[in-house]
Amino acid sequence: MAFLLTGCELESYDDYRTPPYDGDFTWTEVTAKADWCNRWDHSAVYFDGKLWVMGGYNLGEVVDDPYLEDVWSSEDGESWTQETDNAPWLGRRGHASVVFDDGSGPAMFIIGGFEVDEESGHRQYTNDVWKSIDGENWEQIKPRTCAVNPDSLNDWFPRFNHACVVANHDGIDYIYLIGGATMLEDHNSRYSMVYFNDVWRSTNGAEWEKLNNNDYGIRSEHAATVDPATGRIFIQGGMHGVVFEGENYGNHPLENWQYLWSSLDGVTWEAENDFSDFDQSYLWRAEHHMVMYNDVLYTLPGKSNSNEHFHFARRQDVSSWKRFDSEDWMLDSNGSDFDGRYGYAIVQHDKKVWVLGGVTNSNGQDNDVWYGEIE
Repeated sequence: MAFLLTGCELESYDDYRTPPYDGDFTWTEVTAKADWCNRWDHSAVYFDGKLWVMGGYNLGEVVDDPYLEDVWSSEDGESWTQETDNAPWLGRRGHASVVFDDGSGPAMFIIGGFEVDEESGHRQYTNDVWKSIDGENWEQIKPRTCAVNPDSLNDWFPRFNHACVVANHDGIDYIYLIGGATMLEDHNSRYSMVYFNDVWRSTNGAEWEKLNNNDYGIRSEHAATVDPATGRIFIQGGMHGVVFEGENYGNHPLENWQYLWSSLDGVTWEAENDFSDFDQSYLWRAEHHMVMYNDVLYTLPGKSNSNEHFHFARRQDVSSWKRFDSEDWMLDSNGSDFDGRYGYAIVQHDKKVWVLGGVTNSNGQDNDVWYGEIE
């Protein structure tokens, strides 16, 4: 048995092993090594009868470019086909992807992120939007713009690790873009990161409307999902960087920042406060995911966020939680069959929740594929 020296005490590595999952889902590993390489901060969708994986970052790549511009598809999650290894949206990470019908039929959209031109080495945060129906041929429907002021009303500022969801409000389907982060040029590194608390929406991916939303708290790397029955958007967790506001909010930029927030229109956001004594630190996590499954909201594993630095995997970050309508959070499981991980992609389709790649507690960035279902 191996031991870890922490301070003046010896601890076993067994203390950091992820406990097995014992919640509502049954998790199945489809493949331990998919045909696409290890990655995190990638995106994935279900479209045209297939799973799709796009872009990401492979920190372990020491020969070729670690910023990926490839697209892969699979009908079963086990056998994968590379549609392109050189998409025109360049190698990028922290982007968002959705399937959306802009009036010309459903298509895949890639939105924003951090891009790197392998040939020139130029890298930048971006706010461009790309569209494809086959994963090989991509059309840029919105070029990159960069206003002087990050709070511009004309277009959302280049960013990564934002959230994008599709929701129907007042009979209209919208892509919603929520939060994210960017780095300003010519600023001291400690103060160069900017975190957003804005909301933008679009009916076509090319033209965007800034909403006059109330403050849900600056954040990036947060989880977001939509209740398809009501159109209510949920966000939770994430990162928010350095906080200068007074003592009342502690480490957070906003009172109740750490709570679950929701909105029925993207404008009015409410903190879904628990009314019983629940330790919200169990949900202080980032680069995790939430899903609505059988009318229950589930929060899946992630990494420690701004409040505590990531060290191995805290038990709080590995656990899964569930919340019935307007009720308090309940423990789903203290453990995870797919290990502690963050920066993974998730796809929900046909009563299955797919988990693809990401940074794991055991193997670093990975390329495994799992699905969970409730039988």
